[in-house]
Amino acid sequence: MPAQFSTCWFRQSVFMASRKGRNQSCRPAVWALNLLLGIGLFPALVQAECKVETGGTNAAAVFTLHLSETCTEAEREARAVSAKDLMRALATGRGVDLAGVVIQGDLVLDELPAQKVAAVKGLSLEDRRLLEGLNGEEVHVIHGPFVIKHSQVRGRLVNRLKQGFLVITGPVVLIQTGFSGPVDLSRTVFLGLVDGSSAKFEQESYFVQDRFTQGAMFSETRFGPHARYHRSMFTGPAIFRGADFPGLTEFLEVVFEQDANFSRAAFHMGTGFSGVQCRAKCDFSSTQFDREAFFLFARFDRAVTFASARFHAQSDFSDATFKEPDDLAQATFTRAPVLTRTARVTSAVPGRQEAGPFSQQVTIVLLVAALGLLVYILKSK
Repeated sequence: MPAQFSTCWFRQSVFMASRKGRNQSCRPAVWALNLLLGIGLFPALVQAECKVETGGTNAAAVFTLHLSETCTEAEREARAVSAKDLMRALATGRGVDLAGVVIQGDLVLDELPAQKVAAVKGLSLEDRRLLEGLNGEEVHVIHGPFVIKHSQVRGRLVNRLKQGFLVITGPVVLIQTGFSGPVDLSRTVFLGLVDGSSAKFEQESYFVQDRFTQGAMFSETRFGPHARYHRSMFTGPAIFRGADFPGLTEFLEVVFEQDANFSRAAFHMGTGFSGVQCRAKCDFSSTQFDREAFFLFARFDRAVTFASARFHAQSDFSDATFKEPDDLAQATFTRAPVLTRTARVTSAVPGRQEAGPFSQQVTIVLLVAALGLLVYILKSK
C-alpha cells in the first residue's frame, strides 16, 4: 500500500474527532482507500472480529459461551474456560452450552452432589420410572444440556462411579470436539440424544454400562487406543457410520433395541461384539475388520447385513444366532469364518477369500501353461 494511503488513513480514522488530526490533503487518498477496502481489494487490512456470545437471559439456567469461527487460536486461549468454573455451574444445577472454546482442567463428574431419585426434579413420568428401576441407587445429576462442540478439552472428562449413576437430563452434544485426555462416561444415563459425530478421542473412551435412551450418533468419529461400550443399552438408534477405531474395541454384551448402523466403520485392532443383542436391524455393510473380530453368542433377531464387509483376519461367529437370513456370503474373508454351533437361516456358506499375490501368480502361470499346451496340440496336428 502506498505510504500516503496508510498515513492518511491512520490520521483520518484515529484522529477524526480532533481538529489537529484532520488533514485536508488526505481526503482524496482516504476516499480512494475506503473505496478499495469496500470492494475487497485489500481484504488483509480488514481483520474479522472475534464474536463472543454468552447466555444472556438464560445465563441463570445454562453456562453459555460461544466463540465464533473468526476467533484466532490466541483469542480462544485467552478466553479459555476453567473446568472448576464449569463444575461449579453444574453443581448448582446449571447446564453447559459451549462452542469454539478451550477447556482447561479436569471435569470429574462424580464429584457432583448425590441425591435420591425421588428428589430429582423436572423428570418426565417415563424417565422417572427408568431411574426408579436402578434399584434405589443414588444419582448425580446434570440438569439441562451438556453441549461442548467445535472445542478442545485439554483435561479429563470422567465419571468414576462404581455404584450409582450419573444422569444427564438434556441432550449431550460433542460434535467436532477434540479430547486430549481420557474420557470415561461409564455408568451414565443419557435421558436426551447423544451426538458425538466427528469428535476425536485421543486417549481411552469408555461408555460402560450406559443407557442411551434417545439414541446416539458417533458418525465419522475417531476413537483412541481403547473404546469400550461394554454392557451398554441403546434404547434409541445407534449410528456409528464411518467411525474409525484404531485401537482395541469392545461392544461386549451390548443391547441394541433399535437399528444399529456400523456401515463403513473401520476396526483396526481386535474387536469384540460377543454377546451383543441386535433386536432390530444391524448394518455392517462395507465395514472393515483388520484384526480379529468376535461375534460369539451374538443374537440377531432381525435382518443383519455384512454385504461388502472385509474381514482381514480371523472372524468367529461361534454360538451366534441369526433368526432371519444373513448375507455373510457377500462379505470377503481372508480366512474362513468360524461357525461352530452357529444357528443360521441362510444355507449359503461364507468362505469367499481374497486372492493374494501368490494365488494370483499361480493362476497366471496355469493360464500360460494351458495356453502353451493348446498351441502345441494345434501345431502337432
